[in-house]
Formats: sequence, structure tokens, C-alpha cells
Amino acid sequence: MHQQIVKSQRNLRTLDLNLLPIFDALMQQQHLSRAAEQLSMSQPAVSNALKRLRERFNDPLFIRTAQGLRPTSRAIQLQQQFQPALNQIQQAWQPEIFEPKTSQQNFYLATNAATEYLLAPYLISWLRQTAPHISVHLLPEQTTDIAGKLKQGQLDFVIDFIAYQPSQFQKQLLAYEKLTVICSKQHPLLKGEISIEQFQQLPQVSLIPRQSNHQHQQLGLTVEQQGTPFQQLMGQQLPSRNLKAHVSSFVAIPEIVSNTDLIAVVPLKIALHYQAKLQLIEMPFDYPEVPIYLQWHNNRQKDAAHVWLRESIKALSKEIDNNI
Repeated sequence: MHQQIVKSQRNLRTLDLNLLPIFDALMQQQHLSRAAEQLSMSQPAVSNALKRLRERFNDPLFIRTAQGLRPTSRAIQLQQQFQPALNQIQQAWQPEIFEPKTSQQNFYLATNAATEYLLAPYLISWLRQTAPHISVHLLPEQTTDIAGKLKQGQLDFVIDFIAYQPSQFQKQLLAYEKLTVICSKQHPLLKGEISIEQFQQLPQVSLIPRQSNHQHQQLGLTVEQQGTPFQQLMGQQLPSRNLKAHVSSFVAIPEIVSNTDLIAVVPLKIALHYQAKLQLIEMPFDYPEVPIYLQWHNNRQKDAAHVWLRESIKALSKEIDNNI
């Protein structure tokens, strides 16, 4: 037993721990030059480090493609093992006081187009004034395996109305969203109100269903719970609809509706931006409140930069509500 411990310690001493942040940057960026830029290193130096990593683990780790570098299954496995330790080391060395004015941190958030449309102008404008060296990257909600990326540190936050597993993720309520029916001001059949029969019969435009991927398994969603956000919200209680068009973003829907006889259900905060050309009509049936959660993995709970940004996003969400 003692010999095994001594052998393990000797193996650890032979490992250059400086290679781990380089490996982590390559996993995040999946591109040699972007990883070098993130690390403030030259591209040849990163390339040399990758060569040493390949020799150490006896695996290619990354395959060159037209888009950059694609991690091998061994690289993905190593990332899952290394990331929690790297996060803890980074937090241990991080100063207790986070200085937003001088920080050069990158934040990655996944969210839907409606939330991006409402939040991004406030968030980016506020960051330019308060933390001009911080970069923020907003990614689509269709990003593959969001839960896994949060756990591995490739994503910092997700904003969604679906709550992730409480055993692994923390959440903060940002707001409750209301829904509204929208149609053209010149709609031939609707003038300020809609019946349930009209809602079921009139042609509608809706979002495409959310992709069925590994994320749904991690969140515990059944096949029946997958679908468009409205279908996920209403479940079996959703009235039948006469769907004639599907689009990928909420942002396209108001323009489509304003120029056709189609109707749609959208977040009220989005619709208010288009009320000069649309009718905003109260929903003809009851629906559950739509909570909007800011969510992150447990391993970032005490990260000073994370605490600062999530408190800031909460404050900005209140400002958005007050300005609409």
C-alpha cells in the first residue's frame, strides 16, 4: 500500500500542471489561435503544449477540422475529471474582492432570443460603463448539453423557465413573464378580443420545438414535455392550434403577424415593443405563471465574479420591468 502511494506521488511530480490551463482553454475555444489569445500565449507555444499533452495521455485529444479543433472522447473524459479541480484552484487563488473595473473575465450565458432581445442592450451597455474589460457571450438555448457545459465550466449561466436539477444547480428568480395573443391591427376577424374557438381555428405562427438532446435527459424532461416553450408550459392543457408556420426566434414573429392574418402567442414584454403595429389581446384561457430563472452550477456558487454578475443581472431585470 505504501509503495502504491509513493508511486502515485512520483507520477504526480512528473506531470506538468501548467499544461492543465492550456488544455482547459483548448476545450473551451476548440481553436488553437483563440486559445492562445485567451491565455496570452503565442500560438506555437500552445501548439507545443498540445504536443506534450498528446504524448502524456497517449491520445490525439483534438482532431483538426475546417472549423477548428474537435475534442476526442478521451479529451472530453479528461475535461470532466479536471474541470472541478481547476475551478476550485481558480477560486482558491482568486482575490476575495472582485474588481469589475479591472477584471478581464469572459462570461458565457445561454438564453432564448426573447430574453436576449430584452436583456442584452441593458447588460452590455451597463458592462461597458461598469466593467469595460469584461467580455460577455450570449449563446442560443439550443446549445448542445447546456447542463454538461455548466458543470464543466464552459458556460457560466443559463436563463430559462425550466428549472434544472436542484441537486446540481442553483437558481435565482429574475421575473415572471406574462403572455399575450398578437395579431395585425388590420386583422379581418379580431378587434381587441379573441374567443377560445377563434384561438383554436385561426392560423398561427409558433416557434419550432426545442431540440431533443442530452440536455432533456439531464433535466428530467419526458418526451411529452419536449416541444415549443408554450407546449412545455401548458402540457396537456394547451388547446389545439391551427399552426401554419414555425420560426426559430420570437423576434421574427411580430413582423410576420403584422403583415399577415396569422396570430401568435408571445411574451408581453416583446409584444409591447411592437404595439404601434399590432393588437395585443388578452389570452382567452388561463395559463401558469412563467418564471424566468438565472441558473448556474453548484461549483460556482461562491465564485466572487459570479456573485457579482448574477446580482447585477437581477438588478437589471428589475430595471427592465420598470421601463416597460
